[in-house]
Amino acid sequence: MATKIKRAYRGKFVFIALTASLVFFNIPIVGIRASGTANLTIQIFYAQITQEINTTQSSSETLTNPNNSSLGINLPADVLTSGDAVELTAHSTPEGAVTTDKPLPSGKVGADIFYNISFQKVSDSSAVSSFDKAVTLTFSYEDSDITGINESTLKAYRWNGSVWSALSDSSVDTSLNKVTATTQQFSNFSILGDPSPVCGNGAVESGEQCDTGGSNGSCPATCSTSCTTNSCASGGGGGGGGYVAPVTSAIFNGRAYPKSTVTLLKDAQIVATTIADTNANFSLNISGLTGDNYIFSVYSEDNKGIRSSLLTFPISITSGATIQISGIFLAPTIAVDKSEVKRGDNIAIFGQTAPQVNIVVSVNSEDEFFGKTISDKDGIYLYNFDSSFVDYGTHYTKSKASIGNQTVSNFSNVIGFKVGTKNILTQLPTKTPAKGDLNNDKRVNFVDFSITAYWYKRPSPPASADLNGDGKVDLIDFSIMAFYWTG
Repeated sequence: MATKIKRAYRGKFVFIALTASLVFFNIPIVGIRASGTANLTIQIFYAQITQEINTTQSSSETLTNPNNSSLGINLPADVLTSGDAVELTAHSTPEGAVTTDKPLPSGKVGADIFYNISFQKVSDSSAVSSFDKAVTLTFSYEDSDITGINESTLKAYRWNGSVWSALSDSSVDTSLNKVTATTQQFSNFSILGDPSPVCGNGAVESGEQCDTGGSNGSCPATCSTSCTTNSCASGGGGGGGGYVAPVTSAIFNGRAYPKSTVTLLKDAQIVATTIADTNANFSLNISGLTGDNYIFSVYSEDNKGIRSSLLTFPISITSGATIQISGIFLAPTIAVDKSEVKRGDNIAIFGQTAPQVNIVVSVNSEDEFFGKTISDKDGIYLYNFDSSFVDYGTHYTKSKASIGNQTVSNFSNVIGFKVGTKNILTQLPTKTPAKGDLNNDKRVNFVDFSITAYWYKRPSPPASADLNGDGKVDLIDFSIMAFYWTG
């Protein structure tokens, strides 16, 4: 039975898509409707490792970055007196992905690469807050990692929850490009130092080498008025080549519908598809990106060919890093069996989502009615709404899915139906519209609108978006799309 909520106004109900702006790890995620943002886990990294460790024995793990810098983690035997096996998780990440909400101490400069280290017990996945013996960390850096830092002042720092704290026994070996320290607690780590001193002419002070590339083609080893370059190297120790950027990529993980096709768009163009498994889980991975701002969108299609609403992520990606977005939960699809229902008869509201999840169906008129049901093992849900609850006229419905109280999808697309004096069955489109179907799904809807909007007033649009063939996408093309609109 539907639950009724009295609305404080009369007239046509208009659904407003709420937007939220979140920043996780310095990645702006905007344009996501607020009901679904809390599920997302955002991570950006250069490299990562996960390793099970026997704490009764000594062990050593190394996280190596694509530019050959690394972090060594050395655990002594019996690091936990309890003897519990632990799982190490560590990843490296750009400085900006950490310091947005963990600002550096005044007067300190950070290396380009920061680290996150955590441990949890294998037996119950509980976090290990502290070890009984100290763990040795060895930060091996490239000269390019510490540009602008006085190398001799480098120390290892740990974020203690409120400030960056220098590890007391930290030492630097400038000849080997290494910083070594010990710790019994874990979170974010980096090597920080004082800025390189600068001469008035742009060269570093005596004892620090100038960067080459000045107007005279080179610079002397020490500070001199003949050094005309305006930027100076840190004077790093022995070894170390130039930074080689790794592949820039993006990973999207989440849930759609069992065995459904999930499609990923980048800047309104399809770049990847995959098939969700029987539990509706999917993963999409694209590489070969450059550091830039992108608009990614994800949607799926259920077993009746009905499209989900489009979930969009405007994202800024750091060059050479991988961004991973997890916890995506696509909204259910939704359809009705009648475009018009005789008042007093039932109208079936149905669709597909993940298996065995809770569904809330909303029907709006002067009042708002909520009904609940559960999807079956294939993710199919069905809710029969008694139209005698509402007056004659047009009404709107939408649905959303939830797993427990923590994971909640966005609302589905909104569809309308009429309550009248007769029953008219819904007819889904069976052939491709003459124009406007940019992604070949036999419909002209908001997916096509989004693709067309991307090319609005941009140069050299594809022929599929330029509906009148005049070499540009403008309001005329949107008018043509509106004519062929199927929803």
